[in-house]
Amino acid sequence: MDLKDLTKLGDLSGPLELLSKGPKALAAWMEKRTEQRYAEFVRAALEGVVFPDNAEAITPEDFLAMLRALELDIEAEKATVYGRLASSIATGKVKGHLKRHFIKFLSELSFGQVDLLRMAWIAKRFDVYPGVGGGRRDPKEFLGADSKTSINRLTFERMGLLDEKDLSLTGNQFVEACFRSEELKPSSVGFRLWAKGIVHLVCNEMGTPGCDPFLHQLSEGCHRAAIRNPKTAALRGHSTCAMRFGPVMVVLLTEDPQKLITEWTAVEDVIRGADTVLVATTDPTTVIPPEMTGFERLDASKENLTSAVNTALAKFEEAGLR
Repeated sequence: MDLKDLTKLGDLSGPLELLSKGPKALAAWMEKRTEQRYAEFVRAALEGVVFPDNAEAITPEDFLAMLRALELDIEAEKATVYGRLASSIATGKVKGHLKRHFIKFLSELSFGQVDLLRMAWIAKRFDVYPGVGGGRRDPKEFLGADSKTSINRLTFERMGLLDEKDLSLTGNQFVEACFRSEELKPSSVGFRLWAKGIVHLVCNEMGTPGCDPFLHQLSEGCHRAAIRNPKTAALRGHSTCAMRFGPVMVVLLTEDPQKLITEWTAVEDVIRGADTVLVATTDPTTVIPPEMTGFERLDASKENLTSAVNTALAKFEEAGLR
């Protein structure tokens, strides 16, 4: 095997095998690795960018500092980020007094820390689904902001990248210089967003054996699908329209429809402006009052819970409320 073709220690049984081949083998292997690092740096710097012939925003001294930092960095995976930063400097996206600081920051931060800064930047700007609970992911969880002894927090504070529990202006500028716009989308770090719309369940019989099974299963289904699912009763004098943010699908859940009809003025207040309204009845033989006959009906009986919930979620998607 030609040692110059070895690009990973994984190509050997381990570092000791490479050591056993002697200093010339080590030098050849390092030469190949260094060449690959520069190749990735060049690719990342030039990708999608057309530089002017006289890209004076990056001086020879800036470029030399960048190459030295790249060469001495112990993390080869940061070559891409160095390339992105070089591109940002060359195209004038980084203010002159920040150029050397950003090169130094990148050389001192680990790849994982740079990625945490990116996640904090994204979490600040997007409604990121947390996986557990009903809130959204907060930038401070990526910055170690709640721990006074966190290595990440202390590092970010020392560099001026942290402002209390969020990224500082310099921190935001650093992230934007190190990543392209498509690399700052939630999907680039595996984040999932809450749906823009909600499924608003209205039930005047919450806590009853008839309605609770569907209520709980719909809640679980919505959470798995990253859809917020507020639950309220319709009572006169208690408007729930203020809970809305974005498009709404209303599900009227009932065992005894008269419980909603007696508060129909309040129900109308809830469904006014809704994109879609469904009526879920726990007894498929129940006669629907005239006020509800214009809405699609779901069989929310215990024997049909899964199908009813799946249908409701499908209607949400069909209505374009995602």
